[in-house]
Amino acid sequence: MGPSRDQVSRINVLFQDRVKLYGRLMSDKGISHNAYAPLFYRYLWKCGIKIKPPHVTKFSHNVILQTILFFTVFAVFLSGVLVFANSLGLNEPASSQIIMLYFTSFLVSVAYGVMVSLYILQIRK
Repeated sequence: MGPSRDQVSRINVLFQDRVKLYGRLMSDKGISHNAYAPLFYRYLWKCGIKIKPPHVTKFSHNVILQTILFFTVFAVFLSGVLVFANSLGLNEPASSQIIMLYFTSFLVSVAYGVMVSLYILQIRK
């Protein structure tokens, strides 16, 4: 049997208080709101997902999360481009081209994840 609703609501309030405290500490250091609480993190927090802010998360976790985020957004964008191109009557790409396109976008996403994580690591110091 899991925790009661009262226990869950107390945990959520505690987490929200900690995130607010973290925000005040980061803003006191002169770090902008979008740097210490990116839009994706704020969305996850509003959905009730308890994920640590990027500046207090391990480097490897930041790389993984940023890579997944960027790849998801980029893959949806690429899929939309392919559907749009197909609706215009352009030649449909071969499956090997599509696989190569998504593989390349994954590599770009990994590079993005590493770069953003390095930026966060630099700001953290």
